[in-house]
Amino acid sequence: MKSRVIIPFVICLFMTFGTAGAVWGSASPEGSLIYMFSDSPYQELYRLDETATALYNAAYQNNRQVAFAELQKLQKYLDNDMLKIYGESGGWLALTNDANTIETALSNGVKNSQWIENAVRIRLGTDALINGKRGLWLQYESLLVEDMASVHQAWKRGSSNNIIAAKAVMKSVSLHADRIEPAALLAGDSIRMNELEERIGYINRLLEARKSSKYDSEADKKIEQSIEGIDIAINGIFQSYEEASANPVIAIPYRPSPLKWIFFIGAIISAVLTWTGWRKYKQHPYGVKSLK
Repeated sequence: MKSRVIIPFVICLFMTFGTAGAVWGSASPEGSLIYMFSDSPYQELYRLDETATALYNAAYQNNRQVAFAELQKLQKYLDNDMLKIYGESGGWLALTNDANTIETALSNGVKNSQWIENAVRIRLGTDALINGKRGLWLQYESLLVEDMASVHQAWKRGSSNNIIAAKAVMKSVSLHADRIEPAALLAGDSIRMNELEERIGYINRLLEARKSSKYDSEADKKIEQSIEGIDIAINGIFQSYEEASANPVIAIPYRPSPLKWIFFIGAIISAVLTWTGWRKYKQHPYGVKSLK
C-alpha cells in the first residue's frame, strides 16, 4: 500500500527538480538541458577554448610533447566548418596560421620562446569566442594606451635620441597589437584592427627612415600625426566592439524547450497521484484484508 504513495512521490520530486533544471538551463550560456546531452557546436567551442588553454600552458612550461598533442586536437576543431559560423573568417584564418606556425616550430625542434606568442594569440582568440565582453583580450586596451603614452613621452623628449626611444617603445605596441589580432578579428572590428596594424607598420618605417636624417620637420610632422592616428585606431577597436557586442560571440538565441512542459506536467500528475495515494493510505493504512 505504501508504494502508492512512495512511487508517485519520488516521481514528483524528480519532475520538480527537472522543471527547475530546465528553467535554469535556459538562462545559462548553453541554452537548455538538451545542451548537456548533445554534441552541439557550443560544446565544441568550449572544448576548443580548453584545448587552446592547455596548449598555452604547455608552451609556457616548454612541454613539447603535451604541446604537440594539444595542437593536434586544436587543429581538428579548426577544421570543423560548423564552428566557423561564429566569429569572422579572418579570425579563424589567423588561428589556423598560428597553429601551422607552432606545428612547424615543434617539428623543427624550435625553442618555445619562438612560438609561445602564437600560443598566446590562439588563447586570446578562442577566449574571445566564449567570453564576449569579459574576454581577456579586452584587458590589452589599457596596455596599449600606456604604451602609446610612453611613445608620446619618448618622442617629445627633445633630445637627440628621441627617435631611438620612440622606436624602442613601439616594439611593445607592436607586440601587444599582434597578440590581440585573432581575438579582435573574431570578436571585434576587423577594419579597425587592420587599420591599427597598417599604422604601426607605417610609423615604424617613418622612424627608421628618420634615423638617417639630422633634421626633417616634414618627417617629424608625419610621425606626430601617425602617433595620433594610432591612438584613434586603438580607441576605435575597443569602443566599436563594446558598443556592438554586449554578449559573447556564441550567445545562443532563445529556443523554447519542451523539457520544461514535460517536467512541469509530469510534476503535477505525480503530485496528484501522491495526494490521492496518501488519502487512501490514511483511510486504510493496512490495506483491505479478506475475512477468509
